Amino acid sequence: MKTFQTLIDETLQAKDLDELESAADLFQFGIEKGYYNQRQSNEFNTTYWKIKNKYLAYEIANEIKYSKLDILTIVINAPVNIKDNKSELLSYVNGRIKALRGKISGIK
Repeated sequence: MKTFQTLIDETLQAKDLDELESAADLFQFGIEKGYYNQRQSNEFNTTYWKIKNKYLAYEIANEIKYSKLDILTIVINAPVNIKDNKSELLSYVNGRIKALRGKISGIK
């Protein structure tokens, strides 16, 4: 079994969502076998969501021409249950962007 720091380093270097999910599966296996503790679990979850949100935001940004930073902020704040469904997440982000545009144009 990999050391915790090695697993975190490899998770941070994941090149796509598939590699990220593989790291999560490996971590889950380590948790089930008792190799990692609660503090390590919290740290891994933080790292996992940081990377996953970034990749999801980049995928959405390829389809929607809008500020990547704004899309990343929307994805980070999106409900967790829609992050695994790309079409639902895309719809959510489009809705948030339309709401932002409405608020900004209403100020003028």
